[in-house]
Amino acid sequence: MPSLYIVSCRMFEDELVHIFEEEENTNLLIVENENTEGIERKLNELSIKYEKIAPENIDKYPGNKEDFIVVLHLLEFALDAEPSLLKDKVYKTIEDNGKYFDGILVFYGLCGNVLGSLEEDFAHLNIPVRILKDAYGNIVDDCICTAFGNRESYMEAMQGDERGEGTYFLTPMQAANWREMLVLAKLTPDPNNIEMTKTVFDYSGYKNVGKVDTGLHYEKDFEDTVEEFATLFDFKKRNFTGSTKITDQNYYSIKKDMLRENGQLEL
Repeated sequence: MPSLYIVSCRMFEDELVHIFEEEENTNLLIVENENTEGIERKLNELSIKYEKIAPENIDKYPGNKEDFIVVLHLLEFALDAEPSLLKDKVYKTIEDNGKYFDGILVFYGLCGNVLGSLEEDFAHLNIPVRILKDAYGNIVDDCICTAFGNRESYMEAMQGDERGEGTYFLTPMQAANWREMLVLAKLTPDPNNIEMTKTVFDYSGYKNVGKVDTGLHYEKDFEDTVEEFATLFDFKKRNFTGSTKITDQNYYSIKKDMLRENGQLEL
């Protein structure tokens, strides 16, 4: 069976858990690092089997060769705030390890327009190398755009109910980590200083919090966290219906292509 290398921002851990909850005959291995605690907890809660592998042993991944093999390499949130560092880290990760696999799927979007040429830049590997795209073949902007399903829906949501009213979007993972994300976005050095952070939000034109419900409930306190966020910053709450369509379709598309290349036409 072929092997797929997934390089992903930790922000997509819920979407990844959803994929592996639905999977059968897939051998999941997780590269050990400081970013895996959350996804391991969720996988354990659902009794989803996985193995851990040390970064230096990526080229020696074990597993049942009768199963489709996925090696998942999660990268830290902090990269999202520095597009140039993000590109360097993603590219180096693929350069170091991509040659050991039959396909590579990158769970990122354009992220400041630094990953737009990723597929072309790694065409020399002569294996499928994909980055998240919508149904129209457009690379998604970021994790929020991914949850909306396409750029048009995302842009429409950003327009707000009234002119000049910005919306700060929260998916379940964004909500669970909102304090860390505000610091990384340089909106505030201290997210616990609510008055200072509220002043920054006001200055930036944010008046709403957008709850983007992807249908995933691995983060148990999503609703309460959004309500707390709205109360803390005196925001109006806007509700949006998201989905896992993009992440699901991208994963199963590359898997199908890899199995076909391996001589198996059916998933």
